[in-house]
Amino acid sequence: MNLCVCWSGVCLRCRRRGRRAFAASSKKRILGTDMQAPKPLTESHSNVHNSRAAHWSLQRSQVRWLLILGDLLLVNVAAVGALWLGIQRSTWWLAVGAWDSFTAWFLFLSIIWFVCAQVFDMYDLRVAGAPRRAVRATLGVVLGTLAVYLVAYFFAAPQTLPRHLIMFFAILAAILLSAWRACFALALGRGPLARRVIVVGGGASTNDLVRALHEHAAGYYNISAVFDTDARVAEGMTRAALDEVIVSAEQDLSPEWIAALVAWREQGVQIANMAAVYEELTGRVPVEHVGKNWSVLLPLEQDATRGLNGVVKRALDFGLSLLALLIAAPFLPFLALLIWFDARGGILLRQTRVGKNGRMFTLYKFRTMIPNAEPPGVALWAEEEDPRVTRLGKFLRRFKLDEVPQFWNVLRGEMSLVGPRPERPEIVENLQRAIPFYRLRHVVRPGLTGWAAVRFPYGRSVNDALAKLQFDLYYIKHQSLSLDALILVKTLGAIVTPPRA
Repeated sequence: MNLCVCWSGVCLRCRRRGRRAFAASSKKRILGTDMQAPKPLTESHSNVHNSRAAHWSLQRSQVRWLLILGDLLLVNVAAVGALWLGIQRSTWWLAVGAWDSFTAWFLFLSIIWFVCAQVFDMYDLRVAGAPRRAVRATLGVVLGTLAVYLVAYFFAAPQTLPRHLIMFFAILAAILLSAWRACFALALGRGPLARRVIVVGGGASTNDLVRALHEHAAGYYNISAVFDTDARVAEGMTRAALDEVIVSAEQDLSPEWIAALVAWREQGVQIANMAAVYEELTGRVPVEHVGKNWSVLLPLEQDATRGLNGVVKRALDFGLSLLALLIAAPFLPFLALLIWFDARGGILLRQTRVGKNGRMFTLYKFRTMIPNAEPPGVALWAEEEDPRVTRLGKFLRRFKLDEVPQFWNVLRGEMSLVGPRPERPEIVENLQRAIPFYRLRHVVRPGLTGWAAVRFPYGRSVNDALAKLQFDLYYIKHQSLSLDALILVKTLGAIVTPPRA
């Protein structure tokens, strides 16, 4: 590690000055990145045992719940304001008892808002901590809520949903929620919305962890210092004012460091593992830093695909796929005719893919490339601007219409609506040799969409496949019906919203 630490007490100059700091210059950039090194802990920190306890810091999950509750509160305030303005505008609302009869309206708006907020990543600290991004995302959610409401109004029974009140709501929500999110972004990193941490470890895993802390929650985390496990634990170090210690060691900790961690824990400091923090921040499992801790790749709880959850998941797969095929059926002949005229080849593309437990199955897609796009028996990576894609194929891929035949694979039980995307055997064989643990993605059914599909662009190399594997393993570890619902919502959002730059 290219940063040495003076906490060991070896540096006499620092001991004379009573400092506990990095020997490297404070202007040095950390761990080979373009980020400034964290401010060092000083002697004053070693005498603030009581002041540390007085600082109240929200954990990451609590910050997210604060955002959710604040959003829903102001959404309902905007709904009340819209009702009040509507009553002032017309006496008809008084006649029907607006305040009592529109209770469901509040719930409906809250649900729409929460779903649209997931599409725009409103509860991601990268968005919530940047004022401009937060306001832009808020306005996007307002427009999304308005669009969904108008569609629901069109299909709802007459007088079930108020018409002109939604415009009052949109204006009030845009003002209230934008102000709330801007204030939150400016407050992040102060008071209870700041988390003072140190990182204990060294090597590439620490590098990636610090990078993730800066990129995904820079305003929330205040990294006081990074300590190498080779350094000694100085006297008074465990009395420093901290909220969390993140252990990112690639080797066994010495008894001295273990004792320091126990002392911190006794004082109420949270001790966290690098893999757990990295997963929560990025939604990825750090495969390249597993080492001897291979168990972090596997779920410790019961397999979510078994028991009642598995039955419900399969029932939803079957029911939603059947519904999708019934809705698409009237349009399929017209779409097939367009594909035939555009590609001058077969309408359906049949490919062998690797499914659950390594079993092979035939995947169906609408053709989006020219005939003979690949040599026989050779699987080629797709390019960003692939010249093999037809004009209609670009449109089909943009709106995921080429995937519609895969609902048939879901009906047959070969795929699920949500899961790791299935790959071709030729690609799987190469990736299994290059990437450890790659076969773990085959312990669940492949999906029509997945966590990697909504969090990472289309893979075009082995490095991209490694990144996608990290997302896939995160899904396998944390799979649940709620995570499936979130992925489906994000997939629909990616289809109906313009691509982000």
